[in-house]
Amino acid sequence: MSELTHAARAAGPAPRRTSVLAYLAADWRRMRRTWLLPLTFLGPLGVTLMGVILFLLVGEQRLAGFRAGNLTGWAVVTSELGMVQVLALGLGAALLASMIVDVEHRSDTWKQMLGLPVSRATVYAVKFAWAAALLAGSSALMAVGYAALMLWLRLGPLPWTDLATIAALPWVASLPVLAFQLLLSTSMRNQAVPLGVGVLVPIFGMGMSQMPAWVPWRLITQAMTVAVGGVVAGGPGESLTWLTPGAIVGLSVAWVVVLVSAGAVLLARREVR
Repeated sequence: MSELTHAARAAGPAPRRTSVLAYLAADWRRMRRTWLLPLTFLGPLGVTLMGVILFLLVGEQRLAGFRAGNLTGWAVVTSELGMVQVLALGLGAALLASMIVDVEHRSDTWKQMLGLPVSRATVYAVKFAWAAALLAGSSALMAVGYAALMLWLRLGPLPWTDLATIAALPWVASLPVLAFQLLLSTSMRNQAVPLGVGVLVPIFGMGMSQMPAWVPWRLITQAMTVAVGGVVAGGPGESLTWLTPGAIVGLSVAWVVVLVSAGAVLLARREVR
């Protein structure tokens, strides 16, 4: 018997809250059978290993500024891996959004899932919430990777406030991209297009300094710039910091509300066969 059937029986005539909790549990059980959870760990691990390889190959050159007293240990690590995290969050959002709905597309379980005693908007919101939670886990693990690199390279005391900021602010800024990718992935059975967009746009978006700062893919760069306390990309003398942390959070929330609402409407109008 499928998890969705268990969820429907568990929900039954129970209150709406029980129905939502039953669906949350059913979705979690199904996600555990996919690559969603391993991906949450593999992304941050890849970023950290990239840093290890980089410092093993050119460590003396990269650490010269720190040893001369011109750079902090935090600046050394984030200057090398900050934009890698930006790219990883963008790609991770695309992969998570695609994988979290691909099960329904491939196994044609939309009809069974949408037959549960919860609204379609709730179904969509739950999927976004799970994807956002997994992306939060990845962002937190990336911060752990920064800390591990600083300890390994003996770059001084750990900046706990900066570590918390770099875990939280870029994640918040990546949520509009996640919401957009989930909208695309839900609307298309073939995931090649959403994944193509998710791979190409972050790569090109990293260098699109002429784009407005409020564009979702630029928000992640803005957040990373604020988190590391300076310029992490761009040409000489080019400042990428125009938004305050409050503005980044506000814009991210606004984008999420608009895009998740659009996705919920799309799912509500979807024909189930």
